[in-house]
Amino acid sequence: MAIVHRKLYAGRPDINAQFTAANIKKTLADYNEIKKHNGDYTFGGLTAKFYHFDNHVTGAWETDIKGEYPKDVQDEVKRHIIHALTHRDEHGHEDPIPLTIKWSGGKRAVVVTYDPSAPSYTIEIVGFLAPAAAAMAARRSKAKK
Repeated sequence: MAIVHRKLYAGRPDINAQFTAANIKKTLADYNEIKKHNGDYTFGGLTAKFYHFDNHVTGAWETDIKGEYPKDVQDEVKRHIIHALTHRDEHGHEDPIPLTIKWSGGKRAVVVTYDPSAPSYTIEIVGFLAPAAAAMAARRSKAKK
C-alpha cells in the first residue's frame, strides 16, 4: 500500500477489531448501509465506514487496496465476510459470526477456516501485501512524537 498514505490507513488490528464479537453487530449495520442492491460492497468500504474515514481517505484507501488485491481475491474475501455478517440462527434471526483476518507469506491464496466451537471464521490472505502491523492510533501517536 502506498507509503505516503500508510499512517492514514487501518492496520491489521484495526481491520480485525471491526469483526470481533464486541463490534460485529455494528459492522453488520455498516454493511447494511453500504451494500448495493445485490449485497455486494466496495472492497475496503466496511473499514472506511467503521472508522469514519473522510471522502479523501476513503478514496485513497479503496484505490490503494484495489491495486494490491486482484478483483478475484477481493471478491473471495468479501464473499466470506458477507457470509459471516449475514449468518442467521436456527430461528432466522440475525446472528453474525466474528472473524479474524490474517496475512501470511507464500503462494497467493485465500484460505478460510471455520471454528464451530466459538463459532468464528479465520480468513488467511496468503502472498499479498499486509496492512501495517500497528493500529492507526499507535502509528499516529508515534508520528506526533
